[in-house]
Amino acid sequence: MKKLFLTGISLLFALTLTFAQDANPEDKAKEKVTKLTEKLTLTDEQQTSIYDIVLEHAKAKQALKADASQSPEALAEAKTRLQETTDAQIKEKLSDEQKTLYDRIIAERPQKETPAPTTPVTPPMQPEQPMEPGQPNGE
Repeated sequence: MKKLFLTGISLLFALTLTFAQDANPEDKAKEKVTKLTEKLTLTDEQQTSIYDIVLEHAKAKQALKADASQSPEALAEAKTRLQETTDAQIKEKLSDEQKTLYDRIIAERPQKETPAPTTPVTPPMQPEQPMEPGQPNGE
């Protein structure tokens, strides 16, 4: 009975973690605009227009993730293009001073590493020569 209970609890915990990762686009957009407001001191008008841009970005990114027909490479490329477009749209709404700060924010983003090759690379092995019992060890 104890094992069944613990299994049920761990399944519930795993499901909670799985669904917690998929926040809705509106929440993501609000969080992003709040962070940008703190760093760039956005006006109310800028906050509204940037919220719309970020919301569209979040919805488009969610749609990309839902499209299972794309290869991982194509998906990564599409996300990169989407981010570049969104950055350009946000920059249009910023003052010159804010653009400089936003460029720093973009530069501080973590860069995705190149994925490791799918087949492991192993160095060629040299065949060992069997030693005959009467041969010296080379010492």
